[in-house]
Amino acid sequence: MMGLRRALACTSLLAAVALLSAPAHSAFECGSFDASKKLALMRIESKEPKVNFVSGPSKKAPNCPSSEPACRLKAFLTPGDEALIAASDAPFVCATYVSARGAETTGLLPREAIQPVAPDAIAGAKWDGEWRRTEAKIVLKSRGDVVKVSGSATYGAEDSERVKRGAVNLGELDGEAKPRGNTLAIGYDPDRSADLPTPEAAKDSCAARLSLYSRYLVVEDNLGCGGMNVSFSGVYVRGAK
Repeated sequence: MMGLRRALACTSLLAAVALLSAPAHSAFECGSFDASKKLALMRIESKEPKVNFVSGPSKKAPNCPSSEPACRLKAFLTPGDEALIAASDAPFVCATYVSARGAETTGLLPREAIQPVAPDAIAGAKWDGEWRRTEAKIVLKSRGDVVKVSGSATYGAEDSERVKRGAVNLGELDGEAKPRGNTLAIGYDPDRSADLPTPEAAKDSCAARLSLYSRYLVVEDNLGCGGMNVSFSGVYVRGAK
């Protein structure tokens, strides 16, 4: 069994390396987190005490991204921090980091400063907890080999004017499923399609894919889980306030 676990971990690590080397649509496409992209968990490994995010090309800095001081942003990570990385073959990769308090930073990081993280075997209890991002919360509870999902989300709850008008839209995500590796499929059958169904095609309208990456829970829904503009899509951390 130990040999099998090591073999699986090695296979996952090689897959992460291959993913990092895969071509992206644009080397500098990194405006915000995109749950639909192929992702890998990476760890900052650098002799420097901090690794700054860097800016993409602009009129003022056409030569960015680069390691030059003019390209460095104030936001940074430190050795040991873990981030989600989108596939790219460029020297700077699109990364998303979420702090323990839920503050999200997405930007370019130097590829030379990151290394893939070999995933542990995902036991049911590793899903358990209260996962949060801005305007959304998902509670996961494992029962045997099944994980129960209960979530709530809003659109406009942090807009005081919308709150005054009573114009906050609400959404819910409920269901249960047996994990397949690091993924849960809610509201659709992944054996029939690897893609999320449209709200019109989904049996109960709402469908979502939940993927566990160590301290991160990545969610992609089909925009059918609530009122207008409500979505559970995004990256969550456990217990963030």
